[in-house]
Amino acid sequence: MLHRFILLFLLCASNIAWGKASIAIIDDTHSTFNIGQSAFYYLDETQSLSYQDISSDYYSKRFRPLARDYLQFGMVKGNIWIRTEAAVQTTIQTPIILDISAPRLQRLDLFLPNLYGHQAQVELGGARPYANLPIEGLSYAYPIPSNIPPIFTIYIKMSSHLPINANIELKTLSEATKDSQNEILITGLLIGILLTLFLCNVFFFIKTTHAMYLIYGVMLVGIVVLHLTLHDHISPLFPNHTGIQERIYNLAALSCLTAVVFFSRLYLDTKRHLPTMDKVLILIGSINALFAFIFAVMPERINIMILSAMVVATLIILTFHAIYAFVKNVPYSGYYLAARILLFTGHFAWILSVYGIIPSQILLEWGLTITIILEALIHFTGMIAQTTPLLQKYAHRRGYSQAEMFDLLSDLSSRLRRQINVIGGGIAHLKPALKSADAKLFLDSSQVANNNIKSLIKRVDVLTDIKGNLAAEQAMPLALNKLIDEAHENFQQLDQDDTNLTINLENTEQVEVLQNATLIKHLIEVLAQEFKHFSDQALNLHFIRHEINREGVTMLEIQCSPLPTRVHSQFSHFDLGMSYIRLVIDHLNGKLVELNNNSVDEKTQSHPSINIQIPIRVHLRQTQPMDQFADQFDIILFGQSDEDMQKAQALTNNHNHKVEQFSELETLIGYFQNPDLRQSGSVILVFDNGGHIPHVTLQRLLPLMRDEDQCLLISKNVKMSLDYTQKLGFDDLLSCADIDDELETRLTKLIQKGVRLKSSPLSRIKALRKSP
Repeated sequence: MLHRFILLFLLCASNIAWGKASIAIIDDTHSTFNIGQSAFYYLDETQSLSYQDISSDYYSKRFRPLARDYLQFGMVKGNIWIRTEAAVQTTIQTPIILDISAPRLQRLDLFLPNLYGHQAQVELGGARPYANLPIEGLSYAYPIPSNIPPIFTIYIKMSSHLPINANIELKTLSEATKDSQNEILITGLLIGILLTLFLCNVFFFIKTTHAMYLIYGVMLVGIVVLHLTLHDHISPLFPNHTGIQERIYNLAALSCLTAVVFFSRLYLDTKRHLPTMDKVLILIGSINALFAFIFAVMPERINIMILSAMVVATLIILTFHAIYAFVKNVPYSGYYLAARILLFTGHFAWILSVYGIIPSQILLEWGLTITIILEALIHFTGMIAQTTPLLQKYAHRRGYSQAEMFDLLSDLSSRLRRQINVIGGGIAHLKPALKSADAKLFLDSSQVANNNIKSLIKRVDVLTDIKGNLAAEQAMPLALNKLIDEAHENFQQLDQDDTNLTINLENTEQVEVLQNATLIKHLIEVLAQEFKHFSDQALNLHFIRHEINREGVTMLEIQCSPLPTRVHSQFSHFDLGMSYIRLVIDHLNGKLVELNNNSVDEKTQSHPSINIQIPIRVHLRQTQPMDQFADQFDIILFGQSDEDMQKAQALTNNHNHKVEQFSELETLIGYFQNPDLRQSGSVILVFDNGGHIPHVTLQRLLPLMRDEDQCLLISKNVKMSLDYTQKLGFDDLLSCADIDDELETRLTKLIQKGVRLKSSPLSRIKALRKSP
């Protein structure tokens, strides 16, 4: 038996070996062939072997198969020899090239012994002039001569003091041109995003003269240069110089890192909040600036791993700095922490791909740039949020009119909106492809940051509308309670700090807003964003509606307390925070009637608060049919908490019924078995969102239900029919997609049906099955 297993193993191994491509072939049906599938390699650690030595029978037998598309050798001391057999069998005369994509490779020699004997046909690499390239492009491309034999041998020698990563393909010239254009297109898209951020940054720097924007601009320029060097777009500018690409790469990488360090000082104002850490950051930034000069002047004398270690160590220190600032509740440290964690994780994964630990060509080529762009977007969001009120001051100093300022803001808003839509679409496209929970978490944080930029753009749009006296038309009345709930939900999509927010309502039932509903909802969102606490303390928003007058105008009072200490009563300058809130309130003909001192009164124990009064045009809707029996029927929601249940709960909370929510079947059964808790009939909303089987749940509930009790199944199964649902014992069926439009109507019908059954002498027909 053992001999049979050994024979089977050898047979499988031989099949796999023979199944590998042994020759690189280009014909009429195959325009591209990856050399890694057919090539063999040998590592010459002594760097003393010539082509005559390596092609001898003694060394030919020492070559090992590559058997992988993307070649990642990491740090290699010595020469790597690659050998492959190739054949061109096209019936049409088509230019064929050997395309070697290895932007940071130092030395690359190509041998075609079939034509040129022992002489290297071309010598390329970063240590050789770019002018040596036979074909100018983004990679090392060599045209295969037309007089080459049908089957020929290719020898490639590579060496570098940097990590060796290469993609070697035999392809037609048209295919190589198409791949090069695709790479240029992606590079153009990424640089376009960075250019948009740079132009916005220039605008804010000119208006505020804050050094933070200047350093941020330097960082954006460094990112662009770093990306261009990673893809070797710099060497064509210096065709007769050697090593220029590596020098500029080292300078750009450490300059970006230096800019990040000094940007962190100004972004978090560490000189005021964290003076000890401020001195540490100055020291780290100075060291990185010094080594940026050293690595640019003599890159070959210092091991590249020292540069990688410096970058990783600096990012670790900045990450701990972000966590420390967040714990100390430094303003806007939430944005900074999200950016630091994103950059540290993305750069660490990219470093692993550079040294061949994570074999990924996409991560190596695009991972670092995309990570830094997302980090820059998060920083830009925080920078806009904390922009000081210098715009208006500068406008008066320069003599610009108010109309010119608002025209500029409108143009800025339209330009930013287009880029945000592109970024949001990219995030939505990437999210389904991610498998790592950490990566999804970081992408969710980026999505929240993107939402915050949209919110800031909306503030600019509101400013423009107020300036032009443009009032948004409201087609339909909107319930006041629903308006407040939607504002709360929108705030949760913008919150990056897990803020505690408490909302209290008084005399707001049955009220529909007829005018300015969108602007009032936006004002509530801004109040929650600006007054939130960066600690465990909760912000209380208390909404009070006063009695309506003859003209249908009532007063909506909003009490905000306790206020954070950063909110001040002085509004001498305009900003997108408190001054913006006052402007919106004035536009709504409201007033800010009270602003207590920013410190807690020790005698009265009163907290600082703001009291806002806004006149709103409303009407009181008539009591809905389902509200007529609010004291006779309770609404019970059963299922796992998800988006659909939250919608249903928000709609039912707008009515006067008692609402209960259960996620465990035994707890629900215990509720029905306790007569003290059940003084009214019940309408049960059963969600089939996992964790239980709906018809089994119903069979256990039926023996405990009263005659008037009703049960509504809310399902995501679009193929389920009402007839089948009623056969299971449910009274009605509602699709999850129709909750917003039809839930209240269905509840009204079920309550009316329950009232009829309650007054009828006939009892409910119980199902035959009492248990599953």
